[in-house]
Amino acid sequence: MTNNYSDRDPNLPPRSNIPANPVYKRQRFLLSFIKSIKEPLTLMDLQKLLFLYSEKQKSDFYEFIPYFYGCYSLQAAEDLNTLERNGWIKKDKNNIKFGFPDSRNESELPFNDNYVLPQERGSALVKFVYDQYPYYAINSKIAHGIMDRPGLIRIDAIRKSLKKNEQILFTIGYEGISIEKYLNTLIKNDIRILCDVRNNPLSRKFGFSKTNLQYYLKNINIEYVHIPELGIVSEKRQSLETEDDYTNLFNNYEKSLTTKQTYLEKVYQLLISKKRIALTCFEHDPQHCHRHIISEQISKDYTITTKDL
Repeated sequence: MTNNYSDRDPNLPPRSNIPANPVYKRQRFLLSFIKSIKEPLTLMDLQKLLFLYSEKQKSDFYEFIPYFYGCYSLQAAEDLNTLERNGWIKKDKNNIKFGFPDSRNESELPFNDNYVLPQERGSALVKFVYDQYPYYAINSKIAHGIMDRPGLIRIDAIRKSLKKNEQILFTIGYEGISIEKYLNTLIKNDIRILCDVRNNPLSRKFGFSKTNLQYYLKNINIEYVHIPELGIVSEKRQSLETEDDYTNLFNNYEKSLTTKQTYLEKVYQLLISKKRIALTCFEHDPQHCHRHIISEQISKDYTITTKDL
């Protein structure tokens, strides 16, 4: 009987050293995507090719925001770090490549390669993406060195179309959505300051803990302000099961706002200064979140317009 191991390339690692398949389906897709391209890629090229595939194939594994160099998936970048730590991919300087050429058959990696990826790389690929999707170039640091005048005009037109003049106090929750969808919602509503009204701004959901969220916002020109004094301590939320539970919680919270006038005034002054700000917390439904009590109270005190995103 033939020994399967002896037939393998002796330069490959032993099968016992090959890591198990990545935990999440999106990571297995990303791994298969990298392997299918059969060439080392820069991180920028990989992000652009992944974006084009996602758009053309209507894939929902990853979403993207307009970042420093155009379309960028924060989750994909995090998954690449995970795949590298686990030995699935390797980085050589700025190049990314599949780590184990024969380690898994394609049926185990969910990638459909019917879509033919463009052959452009580097600046040519960036220009190709910016020409087709100018929204994703609105925060680009390299557009002026790559795009022709008509392309820059289209990007600037998108940028100007996103600017709004109405003064509105928004609210937004991040339950059930990705960090990219959340940030795109802020961008498309011209939010200038995000007021985090969580008492404890930590989250097990990727991207929404204070440090990461503040960093991402800074890079898309949105200011982050944390006002923990307007939060509700987690102990008071642990036993919420019925509508009556929520009603009692919010009735008590509303009564407590008489002692928090300084912080309500701070939110109002931010609104006066920047015109478009958003209160944020976890819950998708504003009626199940204390942010709706805050916005309603400020609306009563100062006669302003509010809107839930």
